[in-house]
Amino acid sequence: MTAARLLSLALEASLFLIVLGTGMSGRRGDGTMLFRKPALLLRSILSMQVLAPAIVVVLAWRLSLQPVVKIALVMLALSPVPPFLPKREREAGGQRPYVTSLLAISAALSVFTIPASLALLDSIVGLRLAIPAMEIARQAQFTVVIPLALGVLLQRLAPTVSARWGQFVARSGTALLLVAVVPQLAGAAPAFRLLAGDGTLLVIAMSTVLALLIGHLLGPPVHDDRTVLALCTAFRHPGIAIALAQANFASEQLAVPAVFMSLIVVGLLVLSYAALNRRRLPVSGANPASLSQRGARQSP
Repeated sequence: MTAARLLSLALEASLFLIVLGTGMSGRRGDGTMLFRKPALLLRSILSMQVLAPAIVVVLAWRLSLQPVVKIALVMLALSPVPPFLPKREREAGGQRPYVTSLLAISAALSVFTIPASLALLDSIVGLRLAIPAMEIARQAQFTVVIPLALGVLLQRLAPTVSARWGQFVARSGTALLLVAVVPQLAGAAPAFRLLAGDGTLLVIAMSTVLALLIGHLLGPPVHDDRTVLALCTAFRHPGIAIALAQANFASEQLAVPAVFMSLIVVGLLVLSYAALNRRRLPVSGANPASLSQRGARQSP
């Protein structure tokens, strides 16, 4: 087995553990919360699956960018919510049910929305893209659906044990994620100099800021949960984005480094946005839990 394959497996295993820990730390009904609020469900889908990808596609094809950068931006825009985002979102003050429900629904929808989006891109801009639906399903199921369902099941069967070990499992996944990603980033770093030119970083930043704005405006009335949707709209699943790039552009050696470079820029902006919103929590004198409880009565 090659080193690249080992790192790929470590990445998938890390995402599995992070989501498993999220499910173990949750409560009954978290994953289906959005189905009980159809208006919020529709706004969330519109933000994550329609408006943000559409903006990225327009920017990528209207502006002068290297082809591999366009590839990276579009592949990321089409991918679902990343499994390691919920912890950051809860730190920003979001309610756990909304976070968990967005994670589950985004992963389930990606099996259908990604092939449909690829077909639409082919018909509109003549970009022939394809990836087997089973590969999308495998990525989404193994890194999100299965561990989330298993974590929820463990929480129901052994709530005390799950509450005690959920964070440990998630932190173990985060540590493994660093082990899997750092060598790949180091290997891709020399390519960043070839990619970061002609306004590329500015375009990536612009698309990220617009995605954050869309999610914030379409989010629930509660400020904390607006933050949740903004982060979910702007940041996407790296594993599926890389799989899309490799499946469609195997001959483009810079495609995967371009995905990593985009993730770094997006990640820095997302963390800055989340930190800014965390600073706003104490303004009212209330803690995040009380703010969420108060806002739950206002949510649609």
